[in-house]
Amino acid sequence: MALEEVQFFGAADRKGRHADGKITSEYPAWYFVAQTEDLQEEIEHKTRAIKMGLIPPSELPYAQEELRKQETMLERIKSKPELKGKDKDEAAKIYKHLSTQIGDTMFSRSEMKKGLVDAHEEVRRMTDPIINVRGQTKILANMGINAKGGKISRNEASKAFKIIGRVLGEATNIEYLRKDFNHGTFHPERSLEEMEQ
Repeated sequence: MALEEVQFFGAADRKGRHADGKITSEYPAWYFVAQTEDLQEEIEHKTRAIKMGLIPPSELPYAQEELRKQETMLERIKSKPELKGKDKDEAAKIYKHLSTQIGDTMFSRSEMKKGLVDAHEEVRRMTDPIINVRGQTKILANMGINAKGGKISRNEASKAFKIIGRVLGEATNIEYLRKDFNHGTFHPERSLEEMEQ
């Protein structure tokens, strides 16, 4: 399967909960790891309670129906694509391309601290199609992002960066892409010697 055919959004994220429905979510359900783990834990807890007879007989049919619905939802959520070989390499290239493009459009930390950021320019960069994604438009369309003239906005690029990053197991916080001073990208841990320079 080519990367262009990968569906990043499953039935849980689409209209009518149909695999071919229109994407209605900003991010795929599998993107939210903590919520998925909470649902898994809730299912396990409810399953144990039913098996141990801790639920009153009058409530048992309701608990079983709720458990069935939760299990169905979890199954839909676990539609995270698994990329291998060439597809994974191609996704990694897109991730790297987006990280560079996003970082280049973000004001640096020093500009922000000094109050040199023009709010109107920041909004323009966030919402206008300024990031070149030629050759990647079909993959982005599978994420619900439609390029205009081969370009997308930084907000749309950030969304794609986060989705691809989560699939690849890479960082998804775009603040790491923000440049800092003359040292390239931001490094959260700096030694005292580095700070004094």
